[in-house]
Amino acid sequence: MRLSHFVALAAATSVAACQQPDQDWANKAALQAGAPLENAAALREAQTARFPETSEQRLLVEATQVLQDLGFTIEESAPRYGVLAGSKDRDATEAGQVVGQVALTVGLALLGVRYNPVYDTDQVIRATLTTQPLGTHDSQLRVSFERIVTTNQGLSRVERLTEAEFSSGFFERVRAGLARAA
Repeated sequence: MRLSHFVALAAATSVAACQQPDQDWANKAALQAGAPLENAAALREAQTARFPETSEQRLLVEATQVLQDLGFTIEESAPRYGVLAGSKDRDATEAGQVVGQVALTVGLALLGVRYNPVYDTDQVIRATLTTQPLGTHDSQLRVSFERIVTTNQGLSRVERLTEAEFSSGFFERVRAGLARAA
């Protein structure tokens, strides 16, 4: 192998290795089939909030408005059962990922290896909500988010968005909307 080929391959590998991972390893471990029960319980707790003095119906109406304000299209709604689902389409292209794939393609081409770069192009972000009455005046809301990512080669993968900021940010908006309406 010529030195220039080795340098090109090393550079391509280095650039590709700098890409951000899809999720951190702890989130992936929590979603695996044999994950400890406490991880599932912690995830469920982070995705759930209690709303004192709020009816289930009022909570569902406000959560629907927040989803729509965030650009989601409501796809499924069963208010009688406290269930709501929505989605929004977004571009998933990341410059670093594309640059890494191009560098890898060029590096491998210098070695005579043909490689078809794979990078994310589109994503659908889905939100699923459930409400539940707690006693006579209180309700709770659970929200979960996931994204379905499609690559330039038409392959798709599903990733749960489990970072606490997704749920807590959503709950803050719902609380603010309820306060304005009060």
